[in-house]
Amino acid sequence: MKTTWNIICKETSKLTNENNIKSLRINDHVVYNQITITNELKNYTLNMAGSISNKRINEKEEANPLQNLFKYFNQPFKDISWPYTSAKEINKIIDSLKDENSSEYDEISTKIIKISKPFIISPLINICNKMLAQGIYPERLKFS
Repeated sequence: MKTTWNIICKETSKLTNENNIKSLRINDHVVYNQITITNELKNYTLNMAGSISNKRINEKEEANPLQNLFKYFNQPFKDISWPYTSAKEINKIIDSLKDENSSEYDEISTKIIKISKPFIISPLINICNKMLAQGIYPERLKFS
């Protein structure tokens, strides 16, 4: 707790003035006025952002990301094929789960999953293989 408080104090109020800019050369003139220095740095930053933005516009980047993909990746992607899952693989995954009584959003603990493994392994294999075959991942399974 003390370390956290020290970091907060250091970052908020106890900064030293050693990094302040005392002077700035603008068009071969040295300027010491802090407001002028601040305004010049602000204008420089804004001009840099504007020039970067204009450069992108001048390069005529496509506004649509899909058009960029088609532009740079003009060869089709190879079909991806997944091997179907097996009872051995599902068994290995279930066995690798930690024995815990706590549950996730589905309210099923890993202990229950391990105990019911002989009864749920066939439906799990079927569900996994259908997802791989159809290329569809159910929304309900996307929760972590």
